[in-house]
Amino acid sequence: MHTFATLVVVLNLLPIVVLSTNSFYTVIQGQALDGWSYELKNISRVNCLLECSDKSYCLSVNYNQKDHVCQIKCFMRECSNILQNNPSAVSGQYVIQLCDGGPQITVYCDMRSDAGWTVIQRREDGPVNFNRNWSQYKEGFGNLNTEFWLGNEQINRITSHGSFELLVEMTDHLDVTKFARYSHFHVGTEDSNYVLTISGYTGTAGDSLAYHNGQQFTTYDKDNDKRMDINCATDRKSGWWYKSCHYSNLNGLYLTPGTNAGTADYNGINWNRYFDLLRQQ
Repeated sequence: MHTFATLVVVLNLLPIVVLSTNSFYTVIQGQALDGWSYELKNISRVNCLLECSDKSYCLSVNYNQKDHVCQIKCFMRECSNILQNNPSAVSGQYVIQLCDGGPQITVYCDMRSDAGWTVIQRREDGPVNFNRNWSQYKEGFGNLNTEFWLGNEQINRITSHGSFELLVEMTDHLDVTKFARYSHFHVGTEDSNYVLTISGYTGTAGDSLAYHNGQQFTTYDKDNDKRMDINCATDRKSGWWYKSCHYSNLNGLYLTPGTNAGTADYNGINWNRYFDLLRQQ
């Protein structure tokens, strides 16, 4: 039975307009002027202007006197444009800024390719417990330099700003590496229970996320899956976008070689199509 040794899940911002790389930052700013903004309601014109002057990323401000609505237009700073602006940037922790009026976020940027990926989850050798409650999955946990979950709230904030693709890289204990890449990835707000939207698979690992498309996030203390007889998170020992229950379970138990095959398939780190492909070889 194959078990996973390492697992990395990353995001990349897709530019709306494709230009040469040395123009990418300008494109980002242009997108911001056209559509990256947030609104504040029931606010005075003076406070609206102060909101913009207080934010270093504010590009412009519009104020609707009739409705007392303040629109802040701004630019984003995230892993892909950090790398575009500094091609010599190395992988590590960076502070990113989103255009939503919220606080900055410290993330791990994977700069190994020419894209600049925001890492949202990593599994390495099993020291971090991923069987967590709703609040912990919301806020995130672990160590950005080793094993962690970035947090559903942060993933929602990031994927609400532009079009993002998702890359899952997995390496088993036999040092076999495969990947799954999706051209569209979005996680909804907490009001939607962080519903998953995923499509556009390509790769070598097989598609084990299509089954979970449209599903709400479930933890052992908040059951949003389709099973009536059990809570999938309690049963499978992790938080995930369970349906009835899973084709993938990337937050499952970190298991070592020799683990019973049924246990590994049931509540270990799992990507069903990966093992289907191995069996076909």
